[in-house]
Amino acid sequence: MSTADLMENLREELTCFICLDYFTSPVTTECGHSFCLVCLLRSWEEHSAPLSCPECWRTLEMPHFQPNERLGRLAGIGRQLRSQVLQSDGEQVGYRRMLAATKVFSADKGSVNSFSTQSHGIDRAYHLNDAEEQNRKKLQEVLNILRKKKKEAQVILTHEKERVILCKEETKNCKQVVVSEYVKMYEFLREEEQLQLQLLEREERENVRKLRDNELQLTQQIRSLSRMIEQIEGRCQNPSTQASEDVRGTLERSEPLLLQCPEAVTTELSLCHVTGMREMLRKFSTDITLDPSTANAYLVLSEDLKSVRHGGIRQQLPDNPERFDQSATVLGAQIFTCGRHYWEVEVGAKTEWEVGICRDSVSRKGNLPKPPGDLFSLIGLKIGEDYSLWVSSPLKGQHVRDPVHRVGVFLDYESGHIAFYNVTEESLIYCFPPTSFEGALRPIFSPCLPNEGTNTGPLTICS
Repeated sequence: MSTADLMENLREELTCFICLDYFTSPVTTECGHSFCLVCLLRSWEEHSAPLSCPECWRTLEMPHFQPNERLGRLAGIGRQLRSQVLQSDGEQVGYRRMLAATKVFSADKGSVNSFSTQSHGIDRAYHLNDAEEQNRKKLQEVLNILRKKKKEAQVILTHEKERVILCKEETKNCKQVVVSEYVKMYEFLREEEQLQLQLLEREERENVRKLRDNELQLTQQIRSLSRMIEQIEGRCQNPSTQASEDVRGTLERSEPLLLQCPEAVTTELSLCHVTGMREMLRKFSTDITLDPSTANAYLVLSEDLKSVRHGGIRQQLPDNPERFDQSATVLGAQIFTCGRHYWEVEVGAKTEWEVGICRDSVSRKGNLPKPPGDLFSLIGLKIGEDYSLWVSSPLKGQHVRDPVHRVGVFLDYESGHIAFYNVTEESLIYCFPPTSFEGALRPIFSPCLPNEGTNTGPLTICS
C-alpha cells in the first residue's frame, strides 16, 4: 500500500464528520462518535430538539460529551505527517490526486473540505495558512458562543436581582395582610367572647332568681309544716279533750300541706360556643384505634378497631393482666407521654356512654371507683326525657337541653390540659383544672350496658 493510501486511511480516522477536517479540540458523545467542539455545538444550535448524534442520529438524553485529548494529539500528529509527505517528491503527485478526489467528495456532501485545493500548484505554506485560518475561525465561533452565553447570564442575573427586591416586597405585603386579617379576627373573637360572657351573665341572674324564689317558697312551706306539726302534736298529747269537729278541721287544714312536694329548681346554662374551635383543634388530630388486649370480654370491636359495642354475650377471651374484667371498657392503642392530641367520638343516640383519658397504669380488675388523677372522663346519661353530662373524678354533673351526638377530646400533656367539646355545636362541654401529668396516658372508651336493648349502639372513633 502506498504512502498516499496510508495517509488517506489515517486522515479518515482523524477527520471530523461535520467539517471533514482534522479534529480541533475534539469531544466524544455518549454513542462513541467524535467531533470538533465548535462543529458539534454549531450543529446542535442549528437543529431543534431532540438533540442527536450528527453521524449515527442517535437521540441523546442530554447535551453531554467528554473532551478527547488523545484524539486531538493524534490529529496534530496527522497534520505534521501530512506536511512531511507533501515534501516528498515521489509521493507528491499521488497525494495531490488524493486531495483532488477529497475535494470532489466534499462537494458531493455539501461540506467544505479544508484539504481540497483549487490548483495542483499549492504549496506547503498555503496549507499551513489555511489551517491557521480555520483554527482562528473556530476559536472565533467559540468566542461568539461564549459571549452570547455571558450576555444571557447577565440578563438572567439582572432579572434575579430584581426578583430579590420583588420577593422582599411581596413578603412584606403578605405580612401586612396577615397582620391585618388577624387583627380583624382578634377583634371578632373579642366581640364573640363578650357576647358569650353577657349571655352567661344573663342566664346566671335568671338561675339565681329562680333559686332565690324557690328558696323563699321552700322556707314558707317549712314554716307552715312546722306550725301544723306543732298543732297536731299538741292535740295528740290530749286526744280526749278534743272534739271530733276540731280534729276534722285540723286534718282539713293539713291536707294542702300534705299535697305539697318540695322540689329543686332546674337551672341551665347555654353551651359555651367557641368560634373556629373545631378548625383549631383539628390541627392536632391524632389517629386513634382500640386495643383488643384491653377490651372487656362482653365488648365487640370492629375489624378496623374504630368502633366498640356491648355484645351481650361473654366471649371466650384470655384473662390477661391488661384486660378489664368487670367494667365494660376498652383502652385506645395509642400511648401519650407528650404533645397535643385531639380526636372525636360518635356517640349517636346512646342513652349511656363514657369517653375520656386515663393513666396507662389504671386498674383493670374489679369495678371500684378510680382514684383521683387516674381517670378524666365524660359520661352521657339519658333518663326518660332528661339528659345530663357527668365528669369524673370527682364525679359531678350538669343538665343539658339537648343530647350530645359527637364528642371531641383534647389533651395537652405539657400544660396538663384535658377538655371535652360538643362537636356538633362547636362548644366547650367541660375543661378539667390544669394537672401535672406523670407517666403515660391513654384514651378510654365504654359503650356501657345495653339497658334492656335501649343502649346497644356503638361508640365510633371518627376518622
